[in-house]
Amino acid sequence: MVVALFGYGASGQTTLFEILAQKKISPVKHLEARLEVSRASVPVSDQRLDLLAALYPQKKKVAAHLELEDFPGLAAGQISTSTYLAELRKADGLVQVVRGFLNPAVPHPRGKINPADDINSMAEELILSDLVMLTARLEKLEKDLHKFKDPEGQKEKELLERLKPRLENSQQLRETDLSPAEKKIIRGFCLLSLKPILPVINIDESDLAYLNNLEERFPGLNPVRPVLGLCGQIEKEIMELEDEEKALFMSSYGLIEPVQSRFFAKIKEVMELLTFYTIGQDEVRAWLIKKNTPAVKAAGEIHTDLERGFIRAEVLPFQELQKAGSWQKAKESGLIRLEGKDYQVQDGDVIYFRFSA
Repeated sequence: MVVALFGYGASGQTTLFEILAQKKISPVKHLEARLEVSRASVPVSDQRLDLLAALYPQKKKVAAHLELEDFPGLAAGQISTSTYLAELRKADGLVQVVRGFLNPAVPHPRGKINPADDINSMAEELILSDLVMLTARLEKLEKDLHKFKDPEGQKEKELLERLKPRLENSQQLRETDLSPAEKKIIRGFCLLSLKPILPVINIDESDLAYLNNLEERFPGLNPVRPVLGLCGQIEKEIMELEDEEKALFMSSYGLIEPVQSRFFAKIKEVMELLTFYTIGQDEVRAWLIKKNTPAVKAAGEIHTDLERGFIRAEVLPFQELQKAGSWQKAKESGLIRLEGKDYQVQDGDVIYFRFSA
């Protein structure tokens, strides 16, 4: 899963990238980051995996990973013309880093600190870029359909004609009900307003009291849409401390957990992801998949041979395994369920896949 960090310049997306990737970028690299996309494969913090690994201390613990991409800061109105637009479209999910902190030495590109305005303005830019793409595609389809009949092309044209007015009315396509067949038709366009998006507001140290109540500090935020608070300055200081110092430092600021844990929980929610686990001969491992994924497709995430030769899935919820103490004890107690290929994997399932070679 690829997650793109982007936003208007001087908002702190590279700082968030550093914190999530747990690596400090030199000043020279910071300058380069303004000119090119930085990438990192980041392990997803997972308390259940830690507890599962504790049950099998002789096995290697392997976390699920997200592929993070840090895009250069954008000027207002730049999305549609950005040289990075094609790369941004390839991401599975978007994280808009929004400036909520004051720094007179580094002016905000849009002239004022107003996170709600920045979020709405960026949404309009994403919508506009999609509208330009759909308009061009419709013009081509109309010309092609005048020359020859194409039932599939006609279906695509009718769908785009339904979506275009929504974009013209500033409606994001992720809020549109689309059937699986319709999603398949437009999948290749990689529409930005269709992608899940998480705004992360980078706040001042003086606003830490509002970390979990951002709507009170920044009027105009949509209370029903997910948003995450971050104080990049403090989180970066935490990152640079020794482990034994981190808890004390966080406590002094009233922080219960580092931003990584909150970020990964929120991005899973926004992207509608879940985690399942496997216990192999040498490792215990976490896997990220989309919600409503059938067992046979989950097996394919591990290896195509498992999907091709799928027989059944032996399933045990994590909580039940934790209570039993081991897979073998759970099996002896009759707690393990046998599920077929259409079983929808649930968050926290521990699964052993039976397959034929």
